[in-house]
Amino acid sequence: MKKTMIKMFIVAATITSYFSFNHAQAQTTNPDGSRTRLGLGLGLGVPTKSNVADVVIAPDLRLQHDLGARTSLTLTTGYYGFVGKPEVLGERIGSDLIPLKAGAKFFFGDTFYLQPEAGVAFSTKEGYGTPFVWAPSLGYANQKWDIALRYEGFEYENGSNGMVALRAAYSFNLSK
Repeated sequence: MKKTMIKMFIVAATITSYFSFNHAQAQTTNPDGSRTRLGLGLGLGVPTKSNVADVVIAPDLRLQHDLGARTSLTLTTGYYGFVGKPEVLGERIGSDLIPLKAGAKFFFGDTFYLQPEAGVAFSTKEGYGTPFVWAPSLGYANQKWDIALRYEGFEYENGSNGMVALRAAYSFNLSK
């Protein structure tokens, strides 16, 4: 059941990205200057609890739509790979995660921003649940590059965990 749900999520994300990309290519920049961008990012994080993993590698895909000069809406997905997971009786415990988060970027000045995000993460192994995810970020972005420092919290039914991560991304303008 869980594997089917993950596969359905990946297919839905792929289809949504495909149609968003094709639709965005056909439109022109809005009169108010808003535009849509697709960012490919790579994050490197350190878990806040040492018994979870040594490091987290987090590639992601972010769709960003500018509402104006200082505010943007975001939709982010990716993969959080926990490297160096502990083992019990020869079997690795813990699960990697596939996050799905919605957020907003609030720019102060032309390039620096604060970005709150919230959503869920789907575990790649059965029995690990679907944690609520929240992630405040502080970053720098120009027309092509986006660099941010963030804390990401994972709230499970029986506890919580988190990571501190650095993310670097390259953005493609989807609006003409």
